[in-house]
Amino acid sequence: MEDVSVSISAEQYERLAAIAAARGVSAEAQLDRLIEDAYRGAEPADLGAEELPLGVCNGDDGDGADD
Repeated sequence: MEDVSVSISAEQYERLAAIAAARGVSAEAQLDRLIEDAYRGAEPADLGAEELPLGVCNGDDGDGADD
């Protein structure tokens, strides 16, 4: 795989950097992960809470009870 440049707006970069900082990774690493997840076709319902983007919920409230 070769490295390529991606252009995003300053506002989008600020959001990406905030998500990355909350996860303790660089903005570039977070972008790599987002692209990889999209490539794999990852769906929020298929991911655990720790794997979801910040602010996204998989619908499981974690109490183990059926609603």
